[in-house]
Amino acid sequence: MIELQNITVRYRKKAVVDNLSASCKSGEFIALIGPNGSGKSSLLKAIAGLVPFEGTSSLPLGRRDRAKRIAYLAQNSTAPEERFVEDIIALGRTPFLGPLAKLSAVDKTAIEAAAKACETKQFFGQKFGTLSGGEKMRVHLSRTLSGQCPIVLADEPTAALDPYYQLSILDILKQATHAGSTAIVALHDLKLAERYADQIWVMHRGKLVAKGAAKTALSDAILRDVFRITRSGNLIE
Repeated sequence: MIELQNITVRYRKKAVVDNLSASCKSGEFIALIGPNGSGKSSLLKAIAGLVPFEGTSSLPLGRRDRAKRIAYLAQNSTAPEERFVEDIIALGRTPFLGPLAKLSAVDKTAIEAAAKACETKQFFGQKFGTLSGGEKMRVHLSRTLSGQCPIVLADEPTAALDPYYQLSILDILKQATHAGSTAIVALHDLKLAERYADQIWVMHRGKLVAKGAAKTALSDAILRDVFRITRSGNLIE
C-alpha cells in the first residue's frame, strides 16, 4: 500500500504539487491525469525519490531500498542507439547488483520474464537504434519490469505511439498489477484512463482535485472545470 500525506513539491519556491494526499493498494492501476503543467510528472518524480518534497509517505527513504521497490519509466526515455536490447533491459537489475558483480541466475530469469511479458526477446542481438518507436518503448518497459518492483511508475508511456502500441503498453502494465504490483501511470487519454484504471487521480494546477473510480473522478464538473470539455466531447470556451 502507498500512503501519501500532504506532499508538496517546489521548484524555485513555487508549489508545483500542492499539499497532495492520496493512497492506493497493492495490485491497483492508478491513472494520473490532468492538463499539461498540472504536476503529474513532478508527483511521479517525488514518489520515485528523484526530487525533494515536503510531507510524508509510506515509501522507503534510502536510495537503494527505494530503487529496489520502485521502478520508474520516465517521459521520453532514451538509451544509446548502439547498445544491444538485452543490455538495456538488464539495466533494470542494477539496484540488485554489487560493485562489479555479474548478472546472477536470478537476474537473468527476471530479464527473461520481462522480455517475455513485453515481447522483446525477439529483439535480443539487435541494436536499440534499429527499432521503431513503439518497439523502443516496449524495451524501456522491459527494463522497468525486470526489476520486479512492487511499485511501477510510468510517465506518459503511450505518448506519440500508434493505437496498437498504446494498448500493448497499458496491457502489460495492467498485467503487472494482476501479479501484485501497484502501477501509477500518467496519461492524457481519458478513455484509456477510464478503460484501465482502478482509481483515477485528477490533478489541476498542482492540486489533486478528484480521485476514485472513473464515474467519480471524471464527473461532469471535472470534465468542465479541469479539461474544458463536455461528456459528449464538445469544447468549452
